[in-house]
Amino acid sequence: MSSQRVKIEGATKVYGDFKACDHISLDINEGEFFTLLGPSGCGKTTLLRMIAGFNPIDDGAIYFNENMINHIPADRRNIGMVFQNYAIFPHMTVQENVAYGLRARKVKGQELENRTMEAMKMMQIDNLKDRMPSQLSGGQQQRVALARAIVIHPDVLLMDEPLCNLDAKLRVTMRTGIKKIQKQLNITTIYVTHDQEEALSISDRIAVIHDGKVEQVGEPREIYTRPSNMFVANFIGTSSFLDGTAKAGEVTVLGRKKLKLPMDPDFEGAVKVSIRPEYVLLGEPREGEIPGTITLATFLGDFMNYEIELENKQIIEINEYTDRMDTVRRAGDRVSLNLMENRISIFDAQTEQSLMI
Repeated sequence: MSSQRVKIEGATKVYGDFKACDHISLDINEGEFFTLLGPSGCGKTTLLRMIAGFNPIDDGAIYFNENMINHIPADRRNIGMVFQNYAIFPHMTVQENVAYGLRARKVKGQELENRTMEAMKMMQIDNLKDRMPSQLSGGQQQRVALARAIVIHPDVLLMDEPLCNLDAKLRVTMRTGIKKIQKQLNITTIYVTHDQEEALSISDRIAVIHDGKVEQVGEPREIYTRPSNMFVANFIGTSSFLDGTAKAGEVTVLGRKKLKLPMDPDFEGAVKVSIRPEYVLLGEPREGEIPGTITLATFLGDFMNYEIELENKQIIEINEYTDRMDTVRRAGDRVSLNLMENRISIFDAQTEQSLMI
């Protein structure tokens, strides 16, 4: 199965005064699982539809390998597309649905049968080949949609929120299956989701999109541990932002805790200190640490989740893993926050951009 590099240069889509996509540029490698992640209305689906050819591009260019595809009709781009509503034909059997794209390409006879069966076996729906869509569960219908997309041997596979209509447990199972199939086929895949956990678990790289612009591109771990700005830090996972001041590479947090961090040494002024729930160790109150009071303690299996009120009345979330706990903490307990310095991010309070180096 062939696979192609996708290059996007300044892709722009305008609806009246609204820029759905604002000069987006991305370089997606051959065989890569690349995710467009962002909140509803950020432009990610609009960009996907421009790549597919469903929406015309107003400015910029899109390339498959070295070929600009701006004016190539959607049916000639050799893409596979999986939609969030499955879009399988209710009057056709599973086998007829999977074979549809091949028939449209004039594939006939034994080749049609062999490729259809191969795709159904790959998605583990060959035993359902004679069923109608109304006889299938949501997960089975999604497998039919995926089989129909890959059976044509597309150069690029596009997926628009394909798991959003499934229940939580099935979503986890399906995303693992999609990742395995994608690696097996080595097909360039562009995946749209608003679900950060889904994006982190399934992607080779992620582009975080906000208000029609790319905020950051990187591998999942990079985006989680070193967000480029406060939007990314807040959107990916859970973050709390503490007030601080920076001078000569040293940050004072909430007027108490001093940290020496790998940040821009020339920056002086107000900063925001980003901490994640798992990057703080709780201890008994002591001088020099940030004090707080537990207001809510929730047991979540492998960890306790605490809401902690600081002296400035700010509420933050901290997780404490049960295998590290010596004592069970309860609402009303006084604690101190020991920040893991190598896991903290610092942002300019004015520009909200990262100051880390």
